[in-house]
Amino acid sequence: MSAGIASSGTASAAGTRATAPLLEARAVHTYYGASHIVRGVDLAIGPGETVGLMGRNGMGKTTLIRSLIGLTPIKRGSVAVGGTDVTGFAASRIARLGVSYVPEGRGIFASLSVRENLTLAARPGVDGERAWTLERVLTVFPRLAERIGNGGDQLSGGEQQMLSIGRALMTNPRLIVLDEATEGLAPLVRAEIWRTLALIRAGGTATLIVDKTVSAMAEACDRILVLVKGTVAFEGPPATLVADAEAMQRHLGV
Repeated sequence: MSAGIASSGTASAAGTRATAPLLEARAVHTYYGASHIVRGVDLAIGPGETVGLMGRNGMGKTTLIRSLIGLTPIKRGSVAVGGTDVTGFAASRIARLGVSYVPEGRGIFASLSVRENLTLAARPGVDGERAWTLERVLTVFPRLAERIGNGGDQLSGGEQQMLSIGRALMTNPRLIVLDEATEGLAPLVRAEIWRTLALIRAGGTATLIVDKTVSAMAEACDRILVLVKGTVAFEGPPATLVADAEAMQRHLGV
């Protein structure tokens, strides 16, 4: 980590890590062919914690989260979910442990209706609870209720993102991983997405968010990690990062 700006011992993070992390990655290395993309990353997310993952394009953010959830195999290191070592597990097996993924491309089923996209994903959480139901998702996203019979390919980009988040919630996860949560969306839609993420946070669901909007991430997250060339260059509370203009410029170009 960069000297002078890194912080890994905040009171809130320390309190969270005193309990078993919901997700814990240790010394993760991931390659694409001969290219070494993720280089020895450590990451822990506690129950109910919101962690932001930032960095310029091409720094390994998407590769890291795909490594954490089993979509891209890691070369070295380990990943655990709820204390279970999931290194080498298929993504579907990790999902059944309560991890849900909202990909950058949204990944909805274009030929299915909004209702079908949501109900197809419905299942109880690992504790058997169904806190998130179709009715609750439609209450959170009234636009989806208005378009309940529309096909996925009949929705705007913002509505598709709402549907992708709603579908993730229908699995009643312990952790939601969002890649580029608001990329390319209109300002009003972005604001609605951030309001929804605040609601998810308030409900106790842990989140790992990749996004480029520093102000929104600072408000939404308990902790932020910044990746530079596949390594963690900063980890700490948002206020520490925002207060360091030199670090912001060097790592994020802000």
